[in-house]
Amino acid sequence: MRSTPDERVRALVRDNVIKPAEGERLLATMSPRPARSGWRLALDPFERFGGGVAAAAGLAVAALSVAITRLGVRFDGFLDVHATPAAVPLGTALLEQALAWPLPALLFWAYARLLRRRVRIIDFVGVTGLSRAPLLLAGLALGLLAPEAPVGAVPRLTPGLAAFAVAAMLCLVWFLALLYQAFKNASGLRGAALIAGFIGLVTASEILSKVALAHLG
Repeated sequence: MRSTPDERVRALVRDNVIKPAEGERLLATMSPRPARSGWRLALDPFERFGGGVAAAAGLAVAALSVAITRLGVRFDGFLDVHATPAAVPLGTALLEQALAWPLPALLFWAYARLLRRRVRIIDFVGVTGLSRAPLLLAGLALGLLAPEAPVGAVPRLTPGLAAFAVAAMLCLVWFLALLYQAFKNASGLRGAALIAGFIGLVTASEILSKVALAHLG
């Protein structure tokens, strides 16, 4: 059972009982409060941005990620960002984004649909794509800070590489925190179903993206 009126209203919107605009009006009437901003918005933007808006933002993140591959960066897995000696071919870059965004979104949606009868796939596509923004920043940091090394050479620890390692770790933690909140909001799940599902789905998304890239990329 949902514990707060806010959560019950969001469930009605998610189940298409009331329209999103009506839900926003009800929430504003029941619990008026200032909109999230700053670091609060960075950790949970999904109360403000969801559905089609989040999907458009996710598409922008994916497009920018493809552009960053021109710097010699690969997004070769659901959780992975690596440097390459040369720019990634466009076909490979597009395939990597498809396996890192729509495929995991479909897995998250299917799991939630299995446990709840009414969830919208556009919500999962949107929030999953928007959650990848920290990995976009990690890729940009890698392309700008990591030194270019000859193929087969052993990487040397440099200030740029050390800075990237710190930035990448922070971005990965940020990505997982965003993704967890996104999955929670889009699915309405709580408790063991939420936590176990999230861990299993992240693991499955990483494995499937790696296997698919090995066979297709």
